[in-house]
Amino acid sequence: MSDAEKNRFRVERLDHVELFVLDRYAAAKWYERVLGLTICAQHQHWAEDPKGPLMLHAEGGDSAMLALFEGRPQEGRETAGFHRAAFSVDAAGFLQFLERLHSLQLTDHDGTPVTAADVSDHGAARSIYFCDPHGHRLELTTYDVDALVLLQSESASDPVEADSPEIEILDPDDEAPVVAMSADKPEDVPWMCHSCSFLLSSSDGLICSICYRSTCAHCVQPTANRIDREAPVCKACAQGAVG
Repeated sequence: MSDAEKNRFRVERLDHVELFVLDRYAAAKWYERVLGLTICAQHQHWAEDPKGPLMLHAEGGDSAMLALFEGRPQEGRETAGFHRAAFSVDAAGFLQFLERLHSLQLTDHDGTPVTAADVSDHGAARSIYFCDPHGHRLELTTYDVDALVLLQSESASDPVEADSPEIEILDPDDEAPVVAMSADKPEDVPWMCHSCSFLLSSSDGLICSICYRSTCAHCVQPTANRIDREAPVCKACAQGAVG
């Protein structure tokens, strides 16, 4: 090993991110319910000091910790400097999180409910953004994109229950196909994406404004990292327009 290599300094990893909350233990319960983070027993004595942090971590991992301090939280103020804390999971964990969104009732920084349709496609990663009850901006991301698409396809191919509403599989060659579904509550009927066969509710589904085929948020071309829900364009049409 050369002298330059011996004298080279580098950090090992990001250790923790600090957030200010009104009640450290109440906030810890929210992070455990939503993200599965738990109180780090090794450092819990720090929280005995009212000005000390309550440290949270992902059990069984060597990831960065979350340090909760009592103080004025982010709330609705615009961010400056620090902007967001992001957490990563594998494909199965990401899909499980999406399936839990309805019960979690999460919102973004504008107070808008977060749904599976809000997933952002970053090419090498998929992310979904939301806030904690104190207004801190958070992100859940996965880099297992291929595995995620496969899991979504397998989920969509599961047998449909006998009492489920019928859905007509759209023919890609149709000029302007129409989704033919029937149910007492239209927002509850299955919605199948023509690209990845992902099955979600029609209230979260989209229709490509070019080919008029059913699609999902995963297969829509984002505009400035946001999905245009009024005139969405599927990636197949977007690539065709570019090419």
